[in-house]
Amino acid sequence: MRVGRRRTQLELTRRVTFTAGHVYWGAGLSRSRLQDLFGPAADSSGHGHNYVLDVTVRGSADERNGMVVNIKALDARLDELLAPIDHRMLNRSLPEFRQGIPTTERLAQALWRRLPRRVGAARPVALRLEEHPGLHVELKGGLPRMVFLTRSVEFAAAHRLHACELSEVENRNVYGKCNNPNGHGHNYVAEITVAGVPDRTTGCVIELGRFDAILKAEIEERFDHKHLNLDTPYFRRLVPTAENIAKVIWRLLADQVPRCRSRGRVRLHRVRLIETARSWFDYYGA
Repeated sequence: MRVGRRRTQLELTRRVTFTAGHVYWGAGLSRSRLQDLFGPAADSSGHGHNYVLDVTVRGSADERNGMVVNIKALDARLDELLAPIDHRMLNRSLPEFRQGIPTTERLAQALWRRLPRRVGAARPVALRLEEHPGLHVELKGGLPRMVFLTRSVEFAAAHRLHACELSEVENRNVYGKCNNPNGHGHNYVAEITVAGVPDRTTGCVIELGRFDAILKAEIEERFDHKHLNLDTPYFRRLVPTAENIAKVIWRLLADQVPRCRSRGRVRLHRVRLIETARSWFDYYGA
């Protein structure tokens, strides 16, 4: 009996860009409530973004041409997807936004619903929509109602990698130049990802005004332009490796994130700490 070979699954991610404007209004919310939710973005004149859309498809490589999907075919479907909204106002271009608020979360879900279930032999499995470099959302095919929203915070900080439990020689051997007695520094980027189902009225996974205030208080004000070993209580004995910094940030945020939403649930999903262009660290909690 001949046993057939199991075809390996591969994923392809294709990036496209588009420009669109929107106004945060509707859903029966007052102007003051909209300003509470969206701040300056709630201005009635509207605003716009250069969006970046990544679509991931999964399938097996064709034995004849070696491709998961012909990129030309995928590009054609993405062009069809974006044609109604590129260089247009979202409030008037999609029926979901005639009365609903066109948040990035809702726009990602609207695009997901319009993606074809198949492109050739491949199927879409994930979508990432970036509104600007400091904010993007992601959807995964198995959980299309769940939205993962990521907000970025930058801070500049110095540290010295030195473990009290190790000898001077052991510290130099383990940490090398990072054990310099006077320390060194980085321009860190903390990417904080939360997860939830968007509120039916606001279209938000989390209330960004509250969320931003917490990120400013718990990350920027605690760590920006500080020497982590000397100026903060968290690393007097704990070695301020990027791994430990990510864990400390998680502990500072985990209990506060759920309070950044008036109705429904939102939770902290991931803390990513980017230390250099070559190194970043992800922590998902204990």
